[in-house]
Amino acid sequence: MQIHKPQGYPIASPAESRVKSNDATGYRLSEKELDKLSGKEAKQAAEKAASSDLPEHIAKMIEQLEQLKQQLELQKQQLLKLKALDNQQDEAVKAQIKMQTDMVSSIQNQMITLAKAISDAMKEAGITDPGALISAMV
Repeated sequence: MQIHKPQGYPIASPAESRVKSNDATGYRLSEKELDKLSGKEAKQAAEKAASSDLPEHIAKMIEQLEQLKQQLELQKQQLLKLKALDNQQDEAVKAQIKMQTDMVSSIQNQMITLAKAISDAMKEAGITDPGALISAMV
């Protein structure tokens, strides 16, 4: 008995299919692979190991500080975009810039307050190594 292959559909073995799909021109790195190559994954693992030695409430405060830091960066970028607009004399743009500047200042103040609270909590817990706080601030 002879098996006929349908016309227009080449039959390829799984190995041949794999070779074609892994062609260098069609492969994109995943987020995880990009993080690994950039060293971000190793940095996150080191921070997680450092924070695992801390009491849970301090680790959560450091996590909140990280989130505030990310928000601050986003708000700063937004402020730069607003300042780059051509119509700086428009009252609506001026109001937006002022609101965005106030938001950046507010987040910075929250970060300072939280950093002080973390420092105080670390003193209360008897932790003398401020490395976790410093790594969160950087």
